[in-house]
Amino acid sequence: MKPVILDTDIGPDCDDAGALAILLTLADQGEADILGVMHCTSSPWGSGCISAIHTYYGRSDIAIGTLQEERFLDEAIYQKYNRYLAEHYPNPLRQGEKPEDATALYRKLLAGAAERSVVIIAIGPLINLYHLLRSESDDVHSLNGAALIKEKVEKLVVMGGAFPSGKEWNIEMHPVAAKFVVDHWPTPIVFSGYEAGADIQTGSRLFMDADADHPVRKAYELYLDGGQTRSSWDLITVLIGVRGLCGLWELEQEGWVEVKASGENKWNKGKLPGKEHSYIKMKNKKSEIESILDELLVKEIEN
Repeated sequence: MKPVILDTDIGPDCDDAGALAILLTLADQGEADILGVMHCTSSPWGSGCISAIHTYYGRSDIAIGTLQEERFLDEAIYQKYNRYLAEHYPNPLRQGEKPEDATALYRKLLAGAAERSVVIIAIGPLINLYHLLRSESDDVHSLNGAALIKEKVEKLVVMGGAFPSGKEWNIEMHPVAAKFVVDHWPTPIVFSGYEAGADIQTGSRLFMDADADHPVRKAYELYLDGGQTRSSWDLITVLIGVRGLCGLWELEQEGWVEVKASGENKWNKGKLPGKEHSYIKMKNKKSEIESILDELLVKEIEN
C-alpha cells in the first residue's frame, strides 16, 4: 500500500474533486494509504470541501492541512463548487473544527513515515511545498524541510507545466514557489503536463451512475454548468502517483525542467546534477485511460 499525501487547490477546477474521489477509491481498494490531504489556496471553503468528500466516502478521519496565507486564489470565481460542498454536505469542519497548518502537518506526517516511502502528489500551485522546503527544524523533527523530504519522500508527482515547453496554470499562479520547488526539491519529480490530460475527457458516468447527491457529481455539475465531461489533468496525476505508468504512459527522462519568472517552463535536454526530473508522455491509449478513470469515479465504496 503506497503512503500518499495529496496537495490540491480544490475549487478552481472540478478535476481536483475527481482526483480526490479516485484517490479515496484507490485507498478503499488497498492501493493507497492516504496520510493526509493539503489545501493550497487561501479559500475558506477548500478544506471544508475536502472534508465533505472525505466524509461522504466514510473517511472523515483523514488529516487535512491548509495554507495559512491570505488572498491567494480566494476570489469568488474559484468558488464554483467548493463553498457549496463545504456548506451543504456533512463534514467535521462545518461543525467548527479547524484544519491544521499545511506546513506543520506535512512535517508531522513525514516525521512518522518510513524512509523514502511517501509519494506526494501535487495537483495545484506549489506554495505548500515551497513552505515545507523552507521550514526549519522544530519539536516534531530535528531535520529542516529539505533534509526531511530527502529522508522520507520517494518522489513528487506534479500536475504542472507544459512539455516540452509552455505555460500552465498551476505553475503560472505562483512562479516563485514553482521555481524554488523545481530547483531545490531533493527527490525525483515526475511532471504530468497540460498536454497529458487535456484530451482525456471524463466525468460523464458521474451523471449516469452516481447518486444525485454524490458530492463529486455535484462538483462537476456546478463547475460545468450543463456539460458532463472535463479534462483529466489531476485524475491521471493521482493514478500515476499511486499505480505508476500502467503501460499507458512512458517517461521522458533525459533532461530537466526550468521554470522562468513569468511562469513559463522549459524542458532542457541532458543531465543536471541534483535534478532527477521526468515528464509523462501518453501512449495511444486515450479511450482506455478514460474508461479506467470513469470506472474509478463511480465505483461504490463499501463502508
